[in-house]
Amino acid sequence: MWTTVLVMALAVSFRPVPIGLTVMMLNRPRPMQQLLAFLCGGFAMSLSVGMVVLFILRHTLSVTTNITVPKVQIVVGLLALLIAAVLSTNISARRFAPGPLAGATVVGDVGVAVVEPTPPGALQKLSIRARHLLQGGSLWVAGVAGLVIALPTVEYMAALAGILASGAAPAWQAGALLAFNVVAFTVVEVALVSHLAAPGKTRMLTAAFDDLIRSRRRRILAALLAAAGCFMLAVGMSGL
Repeated sequence: MWTTVLVMALAVSFRPVPIGLTVMMLNRPRPMQQLLAFLCGGFAMSLSVGMVVLFILRHTLSVTTNITVPKVQIVVGLLALLIAAVLSTNISARRFAPGPLAGATVVGDVGVAVVEPTPPGALQKLSIRARHLLQGGSLWVAGVAGLVIALPTVEYMAALAGILASGAAPAWQAGALLAFNVVAFTVVEVALVSHLAAPGKTRMLTAAFDDLIRSRRRRILAALLAAAGCFMLAVGMSGL
């Protein structure tokens, strides 16, 4: 159980969107309060969903004795390897994909390409408005962002499946759920503590880390999932 929980939590902690939002919270007015609201929103959503699944819906989900932790670990490992393979395939395909110029037209006989600006669509306008809203100073926005970012992911559901299949006492299952969330929000927690000691350096380091993750997000995510998948398969096979 604990292996599944910690490995999946580490995979969640390196997702680029939460890291990017953490950087954004640091650059909003009252960054400490923004980070706290963001973290509280994330914990509230994640813990609430986890508690409902573990202690209310467990019988509805028909978890039987045939489902064991090693089997869950093997399934999770195979899924992680499959997602990593898809991400790696997309990375390779994009290297050879042509890069057409959007809105380009040919002028005259010499074939000079002129790039015409493409008017923003409805989705782009909505994205711009959302960005302006996130860059404001409302703590409610930070809290709602935390709620949204903590909606269940594949890794989170895999961790919950591992906890359910363990058959551990309710107190241990609740502890495993709490541990998952503590590890999953590591970047936010470190930024919060670090900002108390060195606000300027924290902004600089988190921004650099965000740039690194975003520039190589597919490669990093594929590598993390591949490593986690291999590890989960090895642990699951050894437990059969």
